[in-house]
Amino acid sequence: MDAGRPSAVTPYPGLFVSRVTGPGWGADDYNGFATAQVLRALGPRAQAVLGAACHEAALEGLLACRNPATGGFRFWPVGRRPAWVPDLPDDADDTALMGLALYAANRMSLSDLRRKACRTVVCHRLAATAQPGPPWPRVGAFKTWMRPGLAPAMADCTVNVNVVALLATAGLRAVPGYAQACAMIADAVAWAGASPARAVSLSPFYPEPGELVLALESAVAAGARELDATLTDVRNSPMWQNLRRRSCREDPVICGSAYGLLRWNCRHVGWARGVAGI
Repeated sequence: MDAGRPSAVTPYPGLFVSRVTGPGWGADDYNGFATAQVLRALGPRAQAVLGAACHEAALEGLLACRNPATGGFRFWPVGRRPAWVPDLPDDADDTALMGLALYAANRMSLSDLRRKACRTVVCHRLAATAQPGPPWPRVGAFKTWMRPGLAPAMADCTVNVNVVALLATAGLRAVPGYAQACAMIADAVAWAGASPARAVSLSPFYPEPGELVLALESAVAAGARELDATLTDVRNSPMWQNLRRRSCREDPVICGSAYGLLRWNCRHVGWARGVAGI
């Protein structure tokens, strides 16, 4: 293959296909993140809408993304990341979204969900913020990449909202990092104001900032009442509501590499959001 271009990948059983694009190329991709987003959108109706066999296969696909050494989750099934991707660590976003999907489907117990959260995302928090930078990142909020170490790490608000949803669901709102993450998210939304450019910068791994609104809705529904006021603010903002509508189109951009050099679109996620009336 040409340097920097992905080769074809074999479909992974149960995982929904998405499309990754970069400068001058694109490829189909099968990852747990897109599949978890489909399941989150469908919610309690997932099995009925997808059918029992498809739903079960999707859950097995998510389980394949679990790192057996740590209990955290990764974007792709272990051992099946595309050849063009460097070896990346466990990811807080994937751990939160996939853990929640498995718990909702009774494939993970509440005690397992709590244990996983405490041994993964809660152990990897921002020890410092990168400077110069915006004023909203908070020491103590959650890292995206669950690497050990004290070096400054990139803060992503949508990732932190998804981790907050995990912790609220698990009944762990008092653990270290939860309050800091909620405060950071509130500060960031206030800082963004009515500026689309600022809104985009809040979540480096989400090129479409409307994903933050959808994540806030899910987190508050999961019991993260500390984000009630922030959700009210974005619901009352014409800018944020327009951004939310963009994330509910037929073929939404659901995530990206840091600040969007690579982007993943997924029609299955757009379909699931439409079915759910999101």
